[in-house]
Amino acid sequence: MKLLRLDLLVVTAAVCFFSCSREEMPRTDKTRGLIRELLVKLDSTDVYAAKKEKVVEALKQRLPGETDQERFTLYYDIAMAFSNTMADSSLVYLEKAADVAQLSGIDSLLFKARIALAAQLSEYGYYMEAHETISSVPRNKLVGDLLVRYYRTKGLLYRGLYSDYNEPRSFRRKYREQFNIYRDSLMMVADTMSIEYLRSIERKEARAGNIAEAKRYNDIRLSLIEDHHSAAYATCLYDRFATTYIYERRLTGEAVDDLLASAIIEVENSNQDIASLLRVESLLYGNDEVKAAKKISDYYFSSLRKLGSKARVVGVVEQTIKISDGNTRLIQRKNKELWVAIALISLLVLALVETLLKISRSRRKIIALKDNLERSDRISKSYIGVSYQLYSSYIKRLDLFRTKINSCLRKGHIEQAIELTSPSGDIASEERRELFYNFDRAFVDIFPDYIEVVNSCLKPEEKIIPKRTEILSNELRILALIKLGIEDNAEIASVLHCSVKTVQNLRSILKARLAISEKEFYTIISEL
Repeated sequence: MKLLRLDLLVVTAAVCFFSCSREEMPRTDKTRGLIRELLVKLDSTDVYAAKKEKVVEALKQRLPGETDQERFTLYYDIAMAFSNTMADSSLVYLEKAADVAQLSGIDSLLFKARIALAAQLSEYGYYMEAHETISSVPRNKLVGDLLVRYYRTKGLLYRGLYSDYNEPRSFRRKYREQFNIYRDSLMMVADTMSIEYLRSIERKEARAGNIAEAKRYNDIRLSLIEDHHSAAYATCLYDRFATTYIYERRLTGEAVDDLLASAIIEVENSNQDIASLLRVESLLYGNDEVKAAKKISDYYFSSLRKLGSKARVVGVVEQTIKISDGNTRLIQRKNKELWVAIALISLLVLALVETLLKISRSRRKIIALKDNLERSDRISKSYIGVSYQLYSSYIKRLDLFRTKINSCLRKGHIEQAIELTSPSGDIASEERRELFYNFDRAFVDIFPDYIEVVNSCLKPEEKIIPKRTEILSNELRILALIKLGIEDNAEIASVLHCSVKTVQNLRSILKARLAISEKEFYTIISEL
């Protein structure tokens, strides 16, 4: 019973230990495949980078161009190609585009270059330089797409400022207000079916808690983007994930799939500033998929270093340190859990071994009990057979004796009849010898090891060796009767046709010859 309670305790502890794991990241049927695809894509980043370099080299081959307009377009396109790959190169080519536009005297090109330059500076965390650059653009001279870009760049600047936790809270609140003003201004001048308008109103509805409306605008954006492998499509998928995870404050398998798909597209486009990767890393890390999270973390950190974004690198360093510390703690916790698991498994093994030993012992006892029952059944049948044989023999002898007396009386041989029934005759002795012989033979047949067992309990020099003319000696015969349940001296004397004193003397002599205690001896005889 104690072992059973121990086993139950150990098993309960093990079940509790293994069930107390972290909550699983929501998944769909596609999630695991998307994770594998992302990790494979990370192994091919050199291939995607080479493709982008070919595009840039093809543009550079066309320099310097035949006109200022063509030269401006080439510099601008090269800068945009570098925008998510190498910050310095992107800024250099935007400045060249601005110089070309200024020399050409075309204000729209100059404003376009300066607005793009301010946007890139904001994205890279150079907020003062971005403010100076955008301030050099006269808003009252902007119309159409340039005005939309101007408001968008102003929004980027103030979004970066209110997201910077190094800024005082009061400043960040003002920056947030300025962001809202420029976002609303953009929405007032942009085409309602443009990507900029739809993204702005989607974010506005999401922040207001109108999740269904936000997702509706996101669906419209997705339908407008024809290239499902473009950066714009990746951004749209990421925004869809953000609406569910950040603003709706819940995580679904579909949202995780959107995030993974966004990250895959960004990797394919050799984008070095992949916000979705940071989220994927965080989710995998929180789900104890340490190896995958570490691979993504290493790529993300190295890509941002290559990009050269001040704001991104500072942010990712803090995140990397956090992940590194978390990984160390996680490894320590895993090691601790592993040792606990080993200890629990060891206890289970010990309990199992002990249980198997007890089962084995119980099995042996059951087998022995079965053998004893079978043996008892054979003994019972033997007893019945021997008893029937003895009684049948005595009936025959009695019938024969009666026939002899009857014959003598009929023939008038009175003296012969008297002689047969005379107390001085030895017929009783003969019958007694016959009884003892039949009893001894039957007993030894039922208990073939009886004499050996008795002698094993006696002193070596006191072993009982029956005479050649007998099977059992008087001492062995007395023990045989005790074995059969006849323990009273008077009853034994009656069966053996001797005095009670004789029985007592024989038992006393036997006791003196024992090599073990009398109690132990009779226990052995009873279990024979």
